[in-house]
Amino acid sequence: MDMIEELNPQQKEAVLTQSQHVRVIAGAGSGKTRVLTTRIVHLIRDLGYFPSRICAITFTNKAANEMKERMEKMHPDAVRVHTSTIHSLCVRILREEYDAVGLIRNFIILDSADQQSILRDAYKEFQYDRKELPMRDVLNYISNNKIADVSVNQAIMLAGNDTYESRKAKVYAYYMKRCKDMSALDFDDLLIVVNKLFKEDERIRQKWQRRFQVILVDEFQDVDMIQYGIVQSLVGDENELYVVGDPDQTIYTWRGANVNFIIDFDQHYADAKTIVLNQNYRSSQNILDKANRLIVNNSNRHEKDLFANKTNEHEVTYQGFDSAEEEAAWIAKTINELKHDGGSYLDSAVLYRSNYLSRALEKALVSRQIPYVVYGGLRFYDQAEIKDMMSYLRMITHADDLALRRSIGVPRRGIGEKSLDTISLTARDRGITMYESMLIDVQDGSASPKVRKYVNMIESFKQMAQTLPVDRLMRNVLEESGLKAHFEKLEEMERLASINELIQDAVQFQKSYEDSGLEEYIQMISLYSDKEDVVTGDYVRLMTIHASKGLEFENVFILGLSDDIFPNRNSIREGKDGIQEERRLMYVAITRARERLFLSNNFGFNFAISGTPRVSRFIKEMGFEEGSKNPFMGSLEMDSFVDVSVEAYEREAGFIRKNNKFKKGNIVVHTEFGEGIIINVEDEMMRVAFNFPYGTRTISKKFQGIALKGDLS
Repeated sequence: MDMIEELNPQQKEAVLTQSQHVRVIAGAGSGKTRVLTTRIVHLIRDLGYFPSRICAITFTNKAANEMKERMEKMHPDAVRVHTSTIHSLCVRILREEYDAVGLIRNFIILDSADQQSILRDAYKEFQYDRKELPMRDVLNYISNNKIADVSVNQAIMLAGNDTYESRKAKVYAYYMKRCKDMSALDFDDLLIVVNKLFKEDERIRQKWQRRFQVILVDEFQDVDMIQYGIVQSLVGDENELYVVGDPDQTIYTWRGANVNFIIDFDQHYADAKTIVLNQNYRSSQNILDKANRLIVNNSNRHEKDLFANKTNEHEVTYQGFDSAEEEAAWIAKTINELKHDGGSYLDSAVLYRSNYLSRALEKALVSRQIPYVVYGGLRFYDQAEIKDMMSYLRMITHADDLALRRSIGVPRRGIGEKSLDTISLTARDRGITMYESMLIDVQDGSASPKVRKYVNMIESFKQMAQTLPVDRLMRNVLEESGLKAHFEKLEEMERLASINELIQDAVQFQKSYEDSGLEEYIQMISLYSDKEDVVTGDYVRLMTIHASKGLEFENVFILGLSDDIFPNRNSIREGKDGIQEERRLMYVAITRARERLFLSNNFGFNFAISGTPRVSRFIKEMGFEEGSKNPFMGSLEMDSFVDVSVEAYEREAGFIRKNNKFKKGNIVVHTEFGEGIIINVEDEMMRVAFNFPYGTRTISKKFQGIALKGDLS
């Protein structure tokens, strides 16, 4: 069968259109790559276009290679089409136009390792500390300044008397001079230099307009101002422009992506033809119904409703739980059930808004011996900030040399490597640990003031550990060690959220093991973190939603669906635009699922938001409204929760209790939340106010883990 005849009507229209300027709104799973590649082959095979005069721009090398492979199978001449990322296109342009921009022909292209090497030289020359001035921050600073066309002199002026900003500006100056001396460009420069060249040199701009007759751009919703400028410059009066994208999947505005370029396409090109691809070949209709109901709440979009190419009987499942541990246990249990029903672990992926949310889930998977891999990030206990915090806790219990070096290093305390090496040699001569040696020096008065201050801090932590529970000790350590101030100064709020999640982990540990203390907790962490990554075989995939873009899975779990978590607090504070971006992110997450979609949240106290979460507004927007209640939902004004039965769930878990004569005003004791007072009783549910940090909870009267005070039998 001919390649075009295999297409659906909308895809066929997108391939065959004769319009000069075309916008294809391609919904998730609608076959946009197939349309793009078929369009190009149609131009070559049926309309006689020269392949070398066609330029297809993608935003990842993976996408470019996939397009090339598909086209070459369809038509041998397609190999001559210029198919590449926009960065690769800019390299090709600059290899020809190097002289016009003051470069040498064989100019150097810097990768991230090269950039860091330059920064290391700068830090060495200026004697800057990498922990006090993180390279990632400086590289972002340099990139932002270049994109905003802020010169070195302007950056120095803007820094003023601020020491931190002045240091960054000084490194910026060093970096720019080194690049010039080496005739080198980084990835930002490739775009910036070409955009400026096209804007300022009409002869060269027209030359490249003649070079390419047709410009096709994939993922057009993700282009930023500079990329858009390059595309506009390539499109002259006679050129054809064909863009494909989905405004509902714009999730990179924090990188500069501007959804308005695709939304307002017909305003820039009045004759533009718009074609909507809304037949989805990935997900079932039940999943798409939720996606459609959610995204319609966004105003800045092109209207479309996805419809499925297939159906199945599986409803979208939503569950709310009292704690992160219950939520994680349910996900792990469900994954095992799907596996035992004839599937594989590879069929399932768990998505979350932020990395710290994986903590309880990873523990649940490990305890059930379910293999997993974290994509695009580290396992929770392997994250640098977690290891930083654990180094202080190990100083309290073990005071080993490795923990000492790490805790002295973050934040820096003015005790450098040379001093530490000297301390190490002295300790070795004495046959004791470095900390024991430092303690001797403090006691005999020979220690430096900085060493004395550090030792006194650790000793004060040891005193606290004798009386405080682990979680309160950790909160004190976070504050008094300087870790909290360190991450706040660097605006690394997600790292702080991860540490707060670790503290929440300690709370759960203490409830589960009442007679255990800090030493046992550290041992438990070691057992969970000492797991080799699974690189082959059957495993569950864990990842942030941003990392899941472009992927698809049979079964998708989306956890942590609470306001201030997803949508996150910063986005809510931003107002409409921030929430719309979060809603698009949720839309992307939903449309990763092929057969089964599971949504969940929990109402346990969350240290990252310093409160008890409320159910995400996205849940209601998806159509879970008034009616039946989820057993762990609390008194929410929502309903239609799928497959919900308090009694069935608790019977399975063995949580049925016969005596349920609870009344308003009774004092009760809960196995996890401790003592509380009943403030309302309605049917089989009661509302109980517990002490900080648990707050008010709605609990079934039949739950075995709660009893009247004095009646704990």
